[in-house]
Amino acid sequence: MLYSFKQKSQDFIVEEVLPFKLAWEGDAFFVYFEKRNLNTMDVVNHLCKEFGISRLTLGIAGLKDKNAITRQWISIYKSALKKIWGENAFVNALSEVARVIKTDWHEKPIGMTDKISNMFYIRLRANQAIGLKDKENIQKRVTELLEKWFPNFFGDQRFWINFQNINMGRDLIEGKLKIRENFEAKFKLQAYASHLFNEYLKEKLKGALAHGGKDLPITEGETWPIFGYDNKLSPAGTVAAKREIAFMKQYKIGKEFFAMYEKYHIFWLRRLLRVCPKDILFRFQGDDILLQFALPWGTYASILVDELLKITK
Repeated sequence: MLYSFKQKSQDFIVEEVLPFKLAWEGDAFFVYFEKRNLNTMDVVNHLCKEFGISRLTLGIAGLKDKNAITRQWISIYKSALKKIWGENAFVNALSEVARVIKTDWHEKPIGMTDKISNMFYIRLRANQAIGLKDKENIQKRVTELLEKWFPNFFGDQRFWINFQNINMGRDLIEGKLKIRENFEAKFKLQAYASHLFNEYLKEKLKGALAHGGKDLPITEGETWPIFGYDNKLSPAGTVAAKREIAFMKQYKIGKEFFAMYEKYHIFWLRRLLRVCPKDILFRFQGDDILLQFALPWGTYASILVDELLKITK
């Protein structure tokens, strides 16, 4: 291949962008931090162990890649801060595993349903010298790809090694597994729901290829459920509703499924089936490619990078 990705952590930088302005006051203490070569849960678990607090005490908006430099927000309630000797103690403990950038306050903590966007800075490293004509062709192909919509799959990092989170989520629903920690159980169930979303998107794309389609058979703004408790499906009798009901039957999404998701308060969401990058910048540095782009909430840059590597072979 002409290019490789993630040879170094600085080849993949992610910055969270909040969908709201911080209030400078309130009941939640916010910290913006940078981590390198750590999972977000490594940071969370460190703080929970350090202070003997529950995972639910802390707020995060997303799980960021391990093999990268990522900048994100974490929050903790003011009432919890008082029990652990205040904001300095919290910042100092966080500094043991990450670099603290800034702090602030807000009326309420950050959560997984806050629709943050992410800004990405990516370097694709050249494996050989690239001629001027090849660079022109590469830039044209990359620019065309970035200006198009791409399928909004969940990335593999959500599913853990060998997709264990999917299997554990399914086992929870079927009563074959019990997990004491509520957050862990909830995360496995969310991973399984994400897997179901990916399966539908795969089926839709395969169907288009089977009929000779070249473009995504997905309209702008089209969504599909991330199944959970209290699902609000498409209006009864519509083609979309019939498709959703058929899918639920195929994957045995029934009473046991909904009962488990209700137990852990995991509500349904609808997710875009396709997305488009914004704020795109492209340039060569020597023979390497430097890219900058923004993606909306819940979108995985790894899916886009895979497509980039395919067209730069």
